[in-house]
Amino acid sequence: MFRRHRYVLVVLFLIGAATLAFSDAAAQSAGIIEGQVVDAGDGSPLPGANVVVEGTSIGTSTDPDGRFRLTSVPAGPQTLTVSFVSYKSGSTTVDVEAGQAQTVNVELASEVLEGEEVVVRGLRRSQFRSINQKRQSLNIVDALAADRIGNLPEKNIAEAVQRLPGIVLRNDRTEGRFVSIRGGAANLNNVTLNGNTLASTAGSRATALDLLPAEMVSNVEVTKAVTPDMPGNAIGGSIDISTLSAFDREGAFAFGSVRALSHDQQVPDLGETAFPFRANVTAGTKVGPDDAFGLLISASGSRRDFTTSGLKGEGWGEFSGEGSIDLRPDFGGAVVPEAQEQIVERNRRRRFAVNASLDWRPNKNVEVYLRPYYTFTDEKKLDNELEYNMVYDPEDYPGDPRPSMTESGARFARGFGSVDLSDTDEEESLWGGNLGVEHQFDGAVTLSASGSYSRGVLNRRQEDAEFETPETTRASGVADMGNFLFDYYPENPDYVGNGANYTANEVDLEYNENIENTYAAQADLRVPFSSAGVSGYVETGGQFQARDKSIDAADTGYDYVGGGSLTLADFEAPRVQTVQVGNGLMPFANTQAMVADFLGDLCNPSTEQRFAGERRCRASNAVYERVGAEDLAIADIEDDSENAEAIYAGFAMASVEVGALTALGGLRVEHTSTETDRFQLREDEEFDPEEDVVRQTFENAYTNVLPSLHLTLQATEALQLRAAWSNTIGRPEYDDLGAFSEVEIVEEGGNLLASVNEGNPTLDPFTAMNFDLAAEYYFPNGGLASVGGFHKRIDNAIYTFSSEQRNVQDPFGQGRTFDRISRSQLRNADLGTVTGVEIAYQQPFTFLPEPFNALGLNANTTLTTSDVDVPEYEDSPARPDYSFFQQSDLVYNIIPYVQTGGFEARVAINYQGEYLEGIDGSSPLEDEYVGDRTTVDINATYQFQSVLGEPELLLQVQNITNEPEVFQTGRAKNLGFHYRSGRTVTVGLSTEF
Repeated sequence: MFRRHRYVLVVLFLIGAATLAFSDAAAQSAGIIEGQVVDAGDGSPLPGANVVVEGTSIGTSTDPDGRFRLTSVPAGPQTLTVSFVSYKSGSTTVDVEAGQAQTVNVELASEVLEGEEVVVRGLRRSQFRSINQKRQSLNIVDALAADRIGNLPEKNIAEAVQRLPGIVLRNDRTEGRFVSIRGGAANLNNVTLNGNTLASTAGSRATALDLLPAEMVSNVEVTKAVTPDMPGNAIGGSIDISTLSAFDREGAFAFGSVRALSHDQQVPDLGETAFPFRANVTAGTKVGPDDAFGLLISASGSRRDFTTSGLKGEGWGEFSGEGSIDLRPDFGGAVVPEAQEQIVERNRRRRFAVNASLDWRPNKNVEVYLRPYYTFTDEKKLDNELEYNMVYDPEDYPGDPRPSMTESGARFARGFGSVDLSDTDEEESLWGGNLGVEHQFDGAVTLSASGSYSRGVLNRRQEDAEFETPETTRASGVADMGNFLFDYYPENPDYVGNGANYTANEVDLEYNENIENTYAAQADLRVPFSSAGVSGYVETGGQFQARDKSIDAADTGYDYVGGGSLTLADFEAPRVQTVQVGNGLMPFANTQAMVADFLGDLCNPSTEQRFAGERRCRASNAVYERVGAEDLAIADIEDDSENAEAIYAGFAMASVEVGALTALGGLRVEHTSTETDRFQLREDEEFDPEEDVVRQTFENAYTNVLPSLHLTLQATEALQLRAAWSNTIGRPEYDDLGAFSEVEIVEEGGNLLASVNEGNPTLDPFTAMNFDLAAEYYFPNGGLASVGGFHKRIDNAIYTFSSEQRNVQDPFGQGRTFDRISRSQLRNADLGTVTGVEIAYQQPFTFLPEPFNALGLNANTTLTTSDVDVPEYEDSPARPDYSFFQQSDLVYNIIPYVQTGGFEARVAINYQGEYLEGIDGSSPLEDEYVGDRTTVDINATYQFQSVLGEPELLLQVQNITNEPEVFQTGRAKNLGFHYRSGRTVTVGLSTEF
């Protein structure tokens, strides 16, 4: 396939070579004006400022460093006008000499508004910068800018980005983690730091944005319609995170903050918590001859301790399947789950991050930079889970009566309780850096080149101990399904709540290690041109990216062989209760004591051998025994994979400005090759772990041609119209490309049943053709009203396909007949579409009389609909019409704020509708949805403007309404998971020098 597209790469090369021949015929009678636009107050650069030579069509906008360069400026006196929303415009006269470059640095002062009570600072200033960045962009973007002391109001990048249109946030225990963009799930979007791709610590392509604290960021840009110079793996869009450099401020500077946190504990008696905090410090300076060297370092750290209360519904399809009883007709369509699970957790999260910027600018045409970073997150979680199960099995218990109806549920004659004690430690680290150079030659030809390395590592350890009662009529009870948060009531609560009735069952020691290394190199050449009233540039470049990712998981099982001598009562602790239900059942136990005893006298396994080795119990009087060698080998390899990927990309594009119209178009070609290693057990009568574990290697390759066109029309001074056509891809997950088969065999009622999960080495990447239309109106006082529509035609979406076979003779070469074999495999679906509209309104109400001129509003909403053709599901009346994963129909943000004198406050309301999280191939009753959620956060600050360092007091309240995280199951949206993690109050102090 790559060879078929080699002619495209040849064309790109010829276009790139041709750009070297571009030169303005009038170069000898024209000159260059270059410089930087900065804030007159603190010297910080103003990205997106508009710079125009009056009386000509020559103009540009400043880059992220506030710098600009105008070429082909006619010789002689010229008037340069610079404007930036919410700043006073400035103009200066420049004597342009033919063939020479003139340097002009411009300072713009913030406008003081009505009565000099409402000034442009803090939130309002950050908002104005973000609006200007959007306005000056040649494609469709949204942006966030940090305030003067480098702060975004949220804890991490994911939570900050959710304030933008079209973003859906995926939470993990009180904190945002992944984001989807316009219906593109997190693994289908590109995330870069300072323009370079980040490694992922997850077991997928998705980049966890909670690894990046908000304090290390100066700017975030979300691109909705990518240009040819950007990676194509962006079905929803691309997120670029920029850090600060010493050249972003005037002179030497330092700022920082310290914050104390108070968390609303959902289970107050669950254990002691340490003092939670957030702190950060940033310092930068320029040194050497002509201040050519810039040095900056930024560090941040935080700790949070919190408790979580959860309620879960398990097995919604169990009582409607073969071998049990279909209760739904009795309940008018309701479904009774197999079990209710009550969960209490104690969590500790710690984060540390440091990043630096080393810059060398020996002259105005050369910039060399090195930007290293390191971030580390450590989480410890202790939880107790009580699972109360209703049992109806007429084959094993033929004397049990059929479940009988109650007013709002059913009574079961038999049940059992199960308690899981889990201790989890998880560490994630992300580090790397990028080295780059940018050189502007005579004639404003710009060559830039950079290389980067990023490494993401996840290490996870979990001990999980299970205790169970027998399946007994003493655990009979009633399922009350009258509420979404349903409850189970045992008829003998003293039995279910007594830890002495729970005998030790099994212990699992689980280890996970994910390691990803990402290497990248790129070079771009840009040649500007201007002739006959037409100006623009031609740009070409190439990129190479290599990834290697290893996923290693081991689940070592230990069966209890102590004959009932060990019970939950041996580790009993004072009883606690979930906040969702109040049945008082949970026999709470000391998880840490159980884990310590298991690692000691109860078993004493070799914990140094995490992924291999014997791992047998070494205690002389051990009451646990490791599972058999074959079961151990399966657990050691079934989720393991080693993956490698190489991407070769080239692009050519041109931007042309003709009057009020700017067009940017071009072509990108990407060739991707992947190699995936999976592991399987060879079928053998005598198992030998040294010989029967087989490595299988699978290769895949594909080439994508990705053209795009972006149009921007300056209809009036305030009205800007945009249109874009772009093409993007979404690569399959690495380990899904193997042709592996995972087989699980169980025996029920004398029947052999098997489930087979198969990989698919022929998976194609998602491909999307994207159309965008937008209108943006910019108010004179720095506001924005915009509306945009988008439509995506997506081919090759990846879903799980399932099939079922009955009475299968000898499928695995063992001479056995299976009553039922269920197979699942990821495959490409047919055409899907995503259509939506984004509406945004940002306005400081400076036109109102005092005191209302201190008010402002930032609001946006996104309405989205999608559908996808999944052939295997179309003929199933039980299957709903599916949307794309992580796509909400409705998302909105409403953020009113006030700013007067040194005081500033905002209320941030975020709503995101429910979305599809996963499809269960066997039953739509088990499909997973994330429920709708509305959160309310409050931020307030007061700055002492006449005091040294202008210290600022801060008060934050996050999730003030204690909104839960809700997961739903099946088309009926039954309870899957319901979490409450509480609200967080933060008090802090920041200052700048």
